[in-house]
Formats: sequence, structure tokens, C-alpha cells
Amino acid sequence: MAGNNTKILKQANTYLVLNSIISAESITIEDVVKKTKLSRPTIVNIVKELTEKNIVFKSGYAEYTGGRLPTLLSLNANSYYTIGIDFEFPPIRMAISNLKGEVVHKRGITVERHFSRNQIIELMFQELDGMIAESGIAKEQFIGIGIGMLGYLKANQGISVEIIRIPDWKDVDFKQLIKERFGLPVYVQNDIHMMALAEKRLFLPDLEEDFAYVGIRPGIRSGIGLAMQINGSFYGGVNGNAHLLGHMTIDVNGEPCTCGSRGCLELIAGEPNVIKRYKALIGDGEDLEHIRGIRDIYARSLAGEQTATDVLDEVGNYMGIGIANVVKLFGLTTVVIGGPDSELYTNLIRDHLKKNIFKHMSGEMNLIVGRLEQDLYPLGSCFLVIDQFFKEPTLNL
Repeated sequence: MAGNNTKILKQANTYLVLNSIISAESITIEDVVKKTKLSRPTIVNIVKELTEKNIVFKSGYAEYTGGRLPTLLSLNANSYYTIGIDFEFPPIRMAISNLKGEVVHKRGITVERHFSRNQIIELMFQELDGMIAESGIAKEQFIGIGIGMLGYLKANQGISVEIIRIPDWKDVDFKQLIKERFGLPVYVQNDIHMMALAEKRLFLPDLEEDFAYVGIRPGIRSGIGLAMQINGSFYGGVNGNAHLLGHMTIDVNGEPCTCGSRGCLELIAGEPNVIKRYKALIGDGEDLEHIRGIRDIYARSLAGEQTATDVLDEVGNYMGIGIANVVKLFGLTTVVIGGPDSELYTNLIRDHLKKNIFKHMSGEMNLIVGRLEQDLYPLGSCFLVIDQFFKEPTLNL
């Protein structure tokens, strides 16, 4: 075990003990010994330190079995807090959670689309200041800030390389800017990955197999993103930009996309383009000002309008092809459709997905409707910070 020192080994043991307490909700020292295989004196010393730091507390007593009454240990979820940000633009959502990921305060703003980079950042900082002040939580109780970003990233460096819809947004060192303002550790990651993390922790805790999470954002941004859980963790690639499903080429002869390619899935199946195509098919003979989202077209389809049905079937077809490519490439049997219109898109996609994968895979396919509400999107970034706080040390064996 050359290269390991006492400090690292202690961190590793602390991680084992703490993880046992978190996963069990409440647990005795004797049961921690059984789970970790560590010596009782080692665990007693670690528990003593965790208790002094107010991370662990004595939550009661276990069932009496003779001898001394065994004490139960639990995580003190409200000893520390995290801040999570979902930077969608123009909406920016923020939340404060405790160590269990329970939201204790949240706030959302909508930024004017003509604002410059500096105006957007300053407004966000002001709102964060306000949210922290309203929460009444002391600064020393915050363990970090996580942010889920749209656009292209250098996630490990905390740099937002480009957001196309903000003209002067280039190479913004978000990690450094937030760190200078708030004096806390900062973690930056792809926004869809953060949605997937929150969905998994809140609504799919027992889903252990590999799966794909397709996050579909409505409105002017109309993003189609992908996150994948592989071997128990979400894969982000070198810079956190893995799985850009919206920019998978579906039609090589299609219209040019803002990414520089042609015929991207997002360009074909994204909400603004679907609305534009629908209105063009209907023509100028009808007032269509009230058609502002895919739900409006869906309502017309349910009412029996063939044009609406045809347009939505096309959306389902292209989305089904794109997701089928992912399923076949990675051999998946589970796909989660997330976003505010998750049930609608799931209905559109289901049959098209099944017809575009191998016949023997079709019967095994599990298509799940995501349940994550928009106001909980920043919770994924809170979980990111919590995971870093409780991160297992890397041992040099």
C-alpha cells in the first residue's frame, strides 16, 4: 500500500463509517462494525469526531437485547447545506438543500433576453444573496455551490465555453467568479446530467441497471439532452459534454444547425421548429397566435385534427430514431423521458422507439415517464455538492 498515508486511510475509514450511517438512516456502532469490517475502537473514534462536527448525532436507542442499551446513530442532515443552480436562461432556478437533499429554500427568476453576460451574472448573484439572507443559514454551514449549465462546457475547469443565445457569452470562468463572490467550493456540470441525477435520487432510487435519461426542455431553448448512468454513475466525458443527443444528425441533407452541423434532432424535433412547421402547414387562413407550445398542438390532435396528429407523429418518429440509436449503441433496456412534457413525449415516442430497435429488445424495453418538476431542477446540483462532500478518497495502491 505504498503511497497511502495515515491521513488518507483515515479519510477512507471515515467515508465507510459515514456511508453506513447515511444508507441505514439510523444504525448502531455494532452494526457499523459488521458492515465496514473496521475495528470497534476505530469506529468509535471516527463517530466521536463526526459527532463533534455535528455531522452525526445520537438519535435514540436500538431494541433492548440484554446488557447495555445500544445507541442509534443518524446523519444530522441540517448540520450543513448546499446551494444548487439550474442555469437554463432565460429561467434561472436556485435551491438550498440540507445533506439529505431536502429543499429548505428555493427561488426562481427569469432574465431579460437582451441582457449582457455581466448583467445576467450580476442579477444571478443578487438573487443568490437574497436567497441566502432569507434562509437565515450561517455562511459557515454551506459546503458548496453546484450549477447545471446549458451550452458547451469545460466542466472540470468550471468554464462555460459558449451559450449561443447569449451573444457575448464566451469562456466564462463560472467556478472562479462564484468562488470569489461567495468563498465556497464550486462544481459545474451539464444541466441535463443534473436533472438526471435529481430524478434518480428522488424518484428512481432502486433503479440499479444502466439507463438513458432524455431531458426535453420546452420554450425558446428547446433543448434535447441526454445523460447516461453507466456502472452506477453518470458519464460526462472529458469535459462534461457527453451525450449531446439534440445534436445527433438525423437528416444529413437537413437545415443547418447553430452547432455547425445539419439536420440535428433538436432542429427537427425541438419545440420552436415543431410549432413553426405546424403553422406553415395550417397556412394563413387561421389565427394561430394561441399555438405557443407542443401541448397546444397535442390538444388539437386529441380533438381529431389530422395535421396536428401528422406533425406530432413526425416528432415521435425522429425522437424514436435518435433514442433507438442510443439504445442499440449501448445495449440499454431502460429509458427515462424527463422534462415538463415528459408524459406527452413518452406517448409520442413509445411506438417509434420500439419499431427502430431489434425485435428481441422491444419486449424488454422499459420506457419511464420522468416525475421531476421544474422547481426541483437545481436539486441535482445540490446532490452534486453533497456527493463531493461525502466523496470516497482515492487510494494509491
